[in-house]
Amino acid sequence: MIYFYILAILFIVIGLLYYLYLLFTPKKNKLNLETEIVKDPNIAILIPARNESIVIEELLNSIEKQSVKVNPNNVFVIVESEKDPTIEIVKRHQMNYFVRKKLKLKTKGYALAEMIEDLNSKKQYFDLYFIFDADNVLDPDFIKYMLDDYHLGYAISTGFRALKNNDNYFSVSAGLTFLMINEIRNRNALKQNGNLILSGTGYYIHGRLIRKWQTFPFHSLTEDYESSLYYALNGVSTHYQDKAIFYDEQPNNYKKSIIQRSRWIKGYLKNWLKYRLKLKAKAKDKNAINRKSLIELYIGITPALDIVFGLILLIILVLITTGISFSYKVFIYFLLFLGIIYLSLILLTAILLYNLVKQTKLSKKIILQVLLYHPIFLISYLHAFVIALGKRNLGWEVITHDYKNN
Repeated sequence: MIYFYILAILFIVIGLLYYLYLLFTPKKNKLNLETEIVKDPNIAILIPARNESIVIEELLNSIEKQSVKVNPNNVFVIVESEKDPTIEIVKRHQMNYFVRKKLKLKTKGYALAEMIEDLNSKKQYFDLYFIFDADNVLDPDFIKYMLDDYHLGYAISTGFRALKNNDNYFSVSAGLTFLMINEIRNRNALKQNGNLILSGTGYYIHGRLIRKWQTFPFHSLTEDYESSLYYALNGVSTHYQDKAIFYDEQPNNYKKSIIQRSRWIKGYLKNWLKYRLKLKAKAKDKNAINRKSLIELYIGITPALDIVFGLILLIILVLITTGISFSYKVFIYFLLFLGIIYLSLILLTAILLYNLVKQTKLSKKIILQVLLYHPIFLISYLHAFVIALGKRNLGWEVITHDYKNN
């Protein structure tokens, strides 16, 4: 039994050593900024929107209310059927809709690729391409602040993802996932000029890249993460603009959330396995301008998995020990161990909530509920991980919306 305890502790130590290695990896990344910048860029907005008639008008209204005027002729809503009622809403706003033809290709990336290829065939090129989900709503100054990043030369920039449905402790807990990505991971990366990890929506792509690709080349379940790996491998500059706020709807129940998170994990694992050897090879180049980011992306979530596996093994061993020879002392230590984990996750939740409430009003009741529940939500990623490993047919599901604007 002692050997299993040593193994569990070893996994935890290895995970912590990984993080220490990343912390002390030398050399700040260098930025490869864009030089092809114009004062008043021609902007396109692309919105994948299958069966999104319930929510899309809020987004279109918010585009029209931008402090930097957006030409409605440059807004393109992507649907899958001429019968989709979304089309009539788009027409009312005098914007464009595009009906997909390649419906067997079932990811958001394929929808964007088909739209861009159609624009290219018509010689319609733009300086900037913004990508939004249909359930997003933009702050009036969203594009204004994003243009600041464009003029600084960033090829990719993403905004601050605030919460649209903030009256439910579950949706708030789900929304904190993106706060972790942006406010902890991405903000820390900025200090080292590091490459960001994009999270789905609310970002722009410089037109030079679209002209280079002649399409949108990322088609996996998690096209955002796949593209993030590409940008790192190719030294493309990325930025996080926290003044550019947009609001996003989150699932409000466990079933929807677990399906969504399982898809993310499946997409993450597939892309990491696909690109890891390229990341490793590129990270070996000591002259790579973003070597620190390449090392970090190559290591990925391995440290977290090591720590989690070690903790789970420890818990199982304690349960076996107390089952064989019950001891109140051991049981108390076990409860103390779980309490420390829970309190640590509450502290993380408090940090994330602090960043969220600066942009999204939350009631005291919701804040308290989230503080208590979010640690459990984080632990339930283990459930999503198991589903992702065991289920082959995870796909780009149609989203049902329960949020209603009051």
